[in-house]
Amino acid sequence: MNRDFILDLLELINRAKSSPDSDKAPGNTYFLGDDKVLCCERTLGEGRYPYCEDGLVVWLHTTGFIDACESKFNIFKAANFGEESPVMFFGGLKNEDGTYFPVSVTGAGRQLFENGVSRYIVYSLKCAYCIADAGDVVFALRLHVDGKKHIRFTLSAVNKSEEKREIYLSSFMEAILRNAESEGFWSRMTKFGKYEGDGKFILKSQNATPDMLVINRKLVCGKAEEEYHTASRSDFLGVRGLAAANALSLKEGKFQRQCENVTTTDLPVAAEIIRMTLEPQGEASVYYDLAVCHEEKSAKAHLDSVIDTEAVERELEAAEAKERSDFDNLSISFDSWKDDKITSASFNKFLRCVQKQTSFCAHGKNYAGSYLGIRDVFQQLEGALVWQRELSREKMLAAMNYILSTGRAPRMFSVPQSPDAPIPVDLEKYIDQGVWIISTFYTYLAYTGDWAVLDEVCDYIDAPDGAWVDAHKTGERTTVLEHLLRITEYLLSNIDDEYTGCLKVLFGDWNDAVDGLGHTKDEGKEFGTGVTVMATLQFRRNLIEMTEILSRLGGYEAEIEKYHKALSRIEDGLEKYAIDEKNGRRRIIHGWGDKVSYKVGSFCDPDGVERYSLTPNAFWAITGFIDRDPSLKGAIMDCVDAVSSKYGLKTFDKPFPKGLEEVGRISNIVPGTYENCCAYAHGSLFGTMALFEIGESKRAWEEIEKTVVITHENATMTSFVMPNSYCENREYGMDGESLGDWHTGSGCVLIKETVRCAFGIVPTLDGVFIRFPAYFPAKNGRIELRVKDSLLTLVYEDKGAGKRSIEINGASEIKESDSSLMGVPVRFIPESAMGGHITVTVTD
Repeated sequence: MNRDFILDLLELINRAKSSPDSDKAPGNTYFLGDDKVLCCERTLGEGRYPYCEDGLVVWLHTTGFIDACESKFNIFKAANFGEESPVMFFGGLKNEDGTYFPVSVTGAGRQLFENGVSRYIVYSLKCAYCIADAGDVVFALRLHVDGKKHIRFTLSAVNKSEEKREIYLSSFMEAILRNAESEGFWSRMTKFGKYEGDGKFILKSQNATPDMLVINRKLVCGKAEEEYHTASRSDFLGVRGLAAANALSLKEGKFQRQCENVTTTDLPVAAEIIRMTLEPQGEASVYYDLAVCHEEKSAKAHLDSVIDTEAVERELEAAEAKERSDFDNLSISFDSWKDDKITSASFNKFLRCVQKQTSFCAHGKNYAGSYLGIRDVFQQLEGALVWQRELSREKMLAAMNYILSTGRAPRMFSVPQSPDAPIPVDLEKYIDQGVWIISTFYTYLAYTGDWAVLDEVCDYIDAPDGAWVDAHKTGERTTVLEHLLRITEYLLSNIDDEYTGCLKVLFGDWNDAVDGLGHTKDEGKEFGTGVTVMATLQFRRNLIEMTEILSRLGGYEAEIEKYHKALSRIEDGLEKYAIDEKNGRRRIIHGWGDKVSYKVGSFCDPDGVERYSLTPNAFWAITGFIDRDPSLKGAIMDCVDAVSSKYGLKTFDKPFPKGLEEVGRISNIVPGTYENCCAYAHGSLFGTMALFEIGESKRAWEEIEKTVVITHENATMTSFVMPNSYCENREYGMDGESLGDWHTGSGCVLIKETVRCAFGIVPTLDGVFIRFPAYFPAKNGRIELRVKDSLLTLVYEDKGAGKRSIEINGASEIKESDSSLMGVPVRFIPESAMGGHITVTVTD
């Protein structure tokens, strides 16, 4: 990162800000090319971006906060409201009176009411750049994680003037190094910090092992005139109780003390101030190399190493090119959007960011917290495998090592620090974990034809029942296929044979907070016979998927017969119990309680209210069950109309009142937030996917436009990836706010929906369907991806002909059929006709 690069980047930033043709996102954000995002300072909310390698992830927030973790292990403490960032970088400009004006490079710890500093963050795929333009001098920081899981910072200063400028460069790092997000009085007694000379530090927490953050650094393109170093937070602040925004050391340009060894009575940090003079048009840079070590030998080796700055630049350039190449395995573009809610250029670049979001969630070691949710990671993997086959295969196999020998999947698990360490798991009995696993493996086989994955061998775990317990490997290892068979068997064992033939909800399903349906008053029973319609529909599809897989393999006739019987029982039960009727109207309900004693999402819920539930209606269509009775399209559309809002489709059309025992925890969630009558973006996109399936593609796009964040200027989280939700409650002043971003299923659903529904590409075990929908939101569109061994390109053009034509390579081998619900011609390309490059041209 040199002078020319920094000034060129600053010029690019200024052009984007000033051009009326820039591709914008909410929150003072701009798309710079396909894979860069510019974030200027915003007054509402904040954004962030992850940089990771093998599960070690560093977050850079637009507020300047930097945190880092790997699975449960936190390197820097997690971002929290009102706290200072544990990592900060400053540049100092010398005043006439000999003091310095400190400039926060990231924005964290900035001076109160500073003037004359323009601050920007540019996120790219593998690194981020923080720019603080302070007039004559520009300060910059680059952040990335390299292939060895080292955290790297490069802090630079560029003199734009023709005069010498006296400055300093300063860094501050405070590590937590705990399997926790915070620490208290006793924890501090086992924390240590030591300055090792030459700008190098070791920060240590004595846990089960000596966990250390070793900081190496190298000054290039500049000459240090004076250096100050301290391992003491108090030294950095100057007076106990101050903060970075008024730290005396930053004003004075030095530490009054330089404590080199700290523990217990002070907070250990790694802080330095390097004074120097920048020549006219001159520059200076400091490279920092941070490594987490768990033994003294490796820590010393890292300290003794010399940073090869040229190698750092080469590796970063190669890593960026590699990830860009991976993402190019799925290329999607829209051109000439038909309404003014979105521009095609912004939507195309937004989809690339959502690819990054999906890839990060699929291949990391933690989710919304320190654990990985089974249902979460497999949903993400089903999206990411479209363009990252090998990496997704690896993660799918890794996750299969955390299934209980009964076939029960935990709700969540945490990747242990070492192979022999206990495995933290959450074993709350949510019924639906396994259904997502089966569907993801089916999708993987359909896209890749890699049947060898079923022969891979994986572990099992065992653990005592409980919400947060430690599991261990059982020592038993079987094939992935055997894992899938056991998962299916576990789900079969939870069919309600006594009343309805549907899948019991147990503790809950995807709608986590609706956890009351499984309750029972029967003594000695943990759960009753309450049912989730959504998960039952998913399991019905699983039985079809498993039957297809086993039929291809041969030798599983007994299992196939068993699945057919269960399938018939489920279908009869759904048709009999899941459809509520009143005065000639029909409604697909959310589920029912023990012994069908009450219904939810029905014409009369336990609170006496008529209520619609989105997800069972959505999955009635998504899973293809609607094909048995297409007339239920009307009931689904009634639901969609009822739950539609300015932020997309809500989970329920009416909130649940407080304390409604029959539905459980959802009744204690503030109305209009999360699952309780909110536009929960993940569920909203299940709903739009269903609209495509029943031939309502124009309505689907109307709701998608409301669901994607780039149509909302009041975005409160990252404005260029999908948010968790859009909360809306006038009493509390909420109008579109979200608690979360990045870690949400809405991103992967948008990608899957764009491929499967918007472009109509549906791979199966035997080939691929082309089901291009009746309505397309742009006049032109193009998608390119791999299906099995074929490179498939689909090009759409709206010529206003009023009639559709479809041309496919090798048309004589292509069967044609019609979809009565979708109302469009459907083509099927059999596997025997695939291979090489297939081009599909759709013209209206």
